[in-house]
Amino acid sequence: MPKTRWSLLYVAGYTSLTGLGLLLAPQLTLKLLFANHEYTDAMPQLSGALMIGLSIVIIHVILYGNRIFYRMTLLVRIPMWLSVVGIYFHTNETFLLVILGVTGFGIVMTSTFYLMERGNDQLPAGVRSQTA
Repeated sequence: MPKTRWSLLYVAGYTSLTGLGLLLAPQLTLKLLFANHEYTDAMPQLSGALMIGLSIVIIHVILYGNRIFYRMTLLVRIPMWLSVVGIYFHTNETFLLVILGVTGFGIVMTSTFYLMERGNDQLPAGVRSQTA
């Protein structure tokens, strides 16, 4: 599943970069993400630490994963995305729209590649080599 695996580089990229930004420079990162509320540093830094941990897991899925792990990255991200939708409607915080756009694009990309490659895995071996 090479395309699905490589689509996770996008996820590893945004989780590690945003995580580092929130951990090391929370106010600047929030400003770059178009935050319209004021936050103390503690919660963005905690979020950054959690995102760095998530990026480490995703990097290991890329390095050592199989299709079960790819599916699990979708099963984890979809409820998280829906939760952020709910939080956005509660707070009207604009940076959550940025997060929804970035993560939504990753979900669509990984889902598309996963479904394309999953369907190809179910073809007989001779047909698979002709379509690749």
